[in-house]
Amino acid sequence: MRYFFAWLGSKRAAKREVAEPGCLLDRAANANLPVPAGGIVLHNFYELAREEGVLAEKDGRITSLVPDSLHDLLFNLARFPQLDEVMVIRPLLPTGFGPTSAPVRLDDVAQLANSLCEGWSVQDGRRDLLLITLPQKDVAGTAVTRPNATTDQIILPEGQLELPQLGGWQRPDARLPPYAQRLQMLLRGLRRTFGDEGWEIAWVDDGRICWLWELSALNPRE
Repeated sequence: MRYFFAWLGSKRAAKREVAEPGCLLDRAANANLPVPAGGIVLHNFYELAREEGVLAEKDGRITSLVPDSLHDLLFNLARFPQLDEVMVIRPLLPTGFGPTSAPVRLDDVAQLANSLCEGWSVQDGRRDLLLITLPQKDVAGTAVTRPNATTDQIILPEGQLELPQLGGWQRPDARLPPYAQRLQMLLRGLRRTFGDEGWEIAWVDDGRICWLWELSALNPRE
């Protein structure tokens, strides 16, 4: 049986041989960490679209010959959920993500087709694309949690800070900015889910939820 997408949290990304960046987000969502809603459009869907004659490839560039048909394949045949939220498309590469598309609404046939094709065009071999809801950004940055540490390193556009790690059922320090308190809890949940092995994340805080946007294991040399 051919599968055309894997919803984040289904814990099926690894079974479909998706690259590690997609598998980690899938596992995180399955563990109820705050990952934005989304799904991975699998390489099988790209192959289906080629078989149906709605895509063309020339000099490594993928284009949509019939955007309406591509849209119909995705939502009627593959049955990808048609969410109302604005989403972005992120190509899944073996060790990271390709360029993130401009925000797109799934009911905008032409824009969606163009964004899918742009994502496929930057990939070689497997062509899996992550379609993920775009959170509102109040504060955003990256964070590094290292093994056997007592603090986590937070990188913001304006500089860096160290956040104490939360243990057990410890509550965040109320004197910290609200986003930092939410980030502390996200990082504690990350270590509980994946282990205290060293991780780097990208996060986006919308003023209410601190979302996990990317997750990768730290390089052993760090």
